[in-house]
Amino acid sequence: MYIFIESLKLAALLLCVSGITCIINAVMKKRNFKVKGFVIYTIMGFISALLFILGGLSFWTVKGIVFAWIMLFASVQDISTREADDFLWVMLLILSLVNIGYENLISMLAGAVVVFIPQIVIAVLGRNGRIGGADIKISTAAAFMLGFWKGAVGYIIGLITAVVFTLICNKVKHRDSDKSFALMPFLSVGLMIGYII
Repeated sequence: MYIFIESLKLAALLLCVSGITCIINAVMKKRNFKVKGFVIYTIMGFISALLFILGGLSFWTVKGIVFAWIMLFASVQDISTREADDFLWVMLLILSLVNIGYENLISMLAGAVVVFIPQIVIAVLGRNGRIGGADIKISTAAAFMLGFWKGAVGYIIGLITAVVFTLICNKVKHRDSDKSFALMPFLSVGLMIGYII
């Protein structure tokens, strides 16, 4: 009976997630983003099911799904336009303030600082186009939400994945390594892993 009830909860959750993902998908299509509906639904279905398996039907699970929607939208927009809307990092800040405790605030501030400082240094001292303002704002807001350890680990995972993938891709396609690429999808994966760990 327990498995049946949990299966019903998961089915209801996936149905709700699919409905909201459909609306987000329509908004992205209307804005002419490069959207692959099957990929979007698969990613959100997988993340939702994984969060449900790890945390049940809980506040943590719902917060993770909202986090995934925001990061998915930012990733698709970055792939499509090499930009991300300002409301995305503001949404992450609002999400981070939900269920905040004083004991977490110091860790959250430390997470934001440890992600913000290296990026701003690279942006100021590095060559143009390496790290954009949207990448800095969204990843800093996400690290604030996740706290010090999860934010730092998630950011490092995303950054290493981006560097390795880009080096391999540039080598295979014989492209110049100075060409810019969409960083947000890689950061999204790393930060989502940070949320889960």
